[in-house]
Parts: sequence; C-alpha cells; structure tokens
Amino acid sequence: MIKFGAYFSLWMGTIALAWGYYQADTPPYMWAALGIGTLWTFGLTERVKWMPGFGLTLTTLLAAAGLYQSLPFGWMFAAALSALASYDLNNFSLRLRFAAKNEDTHLLQRVHFTRLGIMTVLGLILSSIAMLWQAEFTFEWAIFLMLTGVWGISLLVGWVRQTE
Repeated sequence: MIKFGAYFSLWMGTIALAWGYYQADTPPYMWAALGIGTLWTFGLTERVKWMPGFGLTLTTLLAAAGLYQSLPFGWMFAAALSALASYDLNNFSLRLRFAAKNEDTHLLQRVHFTRLGIMTVLGLILSSIAMLWQAEFTFEWAIFLMLTGVWGISLLVGWVRQTE
C-alpha cells in the first residue's frame, strides 16, 4: 500500500507539473516533467537507492523554474508537494523494511500517515487559496483536488480495514 501511494503521488505531481507547463505552451518543459516522472518510476521499480532524492531535486527545480516563469503557483506547488510525498513514502517504505522485529510497525505507519496527511491537506489548502487569490482556480484544479481527496480517503479506508 505504501508503494502504491508513492507511485500515485509521484504521478499526480508529474502530471500537475506537466499540465502547468502545457497550459503555458512550453512543450519542452512538459516533456521534461514527464521524462523525470518516467525516470523516477523506473528507478523505484529497480530499487535504485539514490533515485528518490534525484527525482525530488529535479522535480523541485522544474517547479521552481515554472514559478520563475510566472506559471500558476498551484500546479507548481502541487507538483513539488507530491514529489515530496513520494520521496517520503519511498524512504518510509525502506525504513519499515529494515525495522527491528520488536518495533510496532502499525503505530509507526499510523503516526507517519497522520503527519503526511496533515502536510498534504495543508499544502493543498495553501495552493487552493493562492489560486483563488490569483483568480486561477480552474475546473482542472477542482478535478485534481477531487482525485487527491479520493486517493486520501481510499488510503484511510484501506488503513482502517488493515488494522481491523
């Protein structure tokens, strides 16, 4: 379940970044964002240890370049936040894999997912407020928020079912 969350947040961020560049009519940056997402996915499937940090760095730099080019703040922030969530989930997965047998992994997961959920909700609220402030709250952004909400609720339901 953690791996699915890492992949899902990785591609939500990649698509948000690519969409922001697509709206600005800059296809080279859009393809670069999709290439970074593909490379990062390949690195995760091959368990390359340095790939999450490398992907996070590239995605954050591309999002910062988008902000420098005055692209919508919400898409760039959502991309960076999703990349950070994917990086965090991948590293947490590694930590759980090498956890001691006497550690309570369910408690670790509950605390970690609670913190990650709070960070994600606050980040999405901040970016939604920024998009409303700039009058850039679009239908696409509403769909993105809906997909993120469905993903969060499904993770919560899956976690509750798993603990019962």
